[in-house]
Amino acid sequence: MSEYTFPDLKGIQENYDRDGFVIVRDVLPTDLIREIDRHIDWLMARHPDLPPESLGHWLIADDPFWIRFLSDRRLLDVAEALVGPDVAFFAADYICKPPRRGKGVLWHQDGHYWPLEPMEVITVWFAVTDSTPSNGCVRVIPGSHRSGLHRHSPE
Repeated sequence: MSEYTFPDLKGIQENYDRDGFVIVRDVLPTDLIREIDRHIDWLMARHPDLPPESLGHWLIADDPFWIRFLSDRRLLDVAEALVGPDVAFFAADYICKPPRRGKGVLWHQDGHYWPLEPMEVITVWFAVTDSTPSNGCVRVIPGSHRSGLHRHSPE
């Protein structure tokens, strides 16, 4: 494994408070991303009856690979920079979403799905493959977190 260099997190909290999200690049080394990709292939082969976008929390919660990955110091460093040292992992989803195939992910606020008070939580989202507008990347609305939770449609 390559030597870990703490990412530059200068301004991360200010950007997060202002925009409701922050992009931190180059946190994970290439060898770990390849390992994640191989593990995802293994997981999909193990559950061929499930659509790839349905490989959710119940499949990865007790998986030693995901537990090791989600406990990785690099991810924890970023999380701690935003929420402090008391970080707890409580949910995970793996979404394999090829472009123009499978179920779409509509506009939503993650907080709608988490019955937590206070809502002092973050989502750590990462792409194993390139995420671009042409293949349906994640999109966010800067500052939308300041207007509270909006009513969500069940569809």
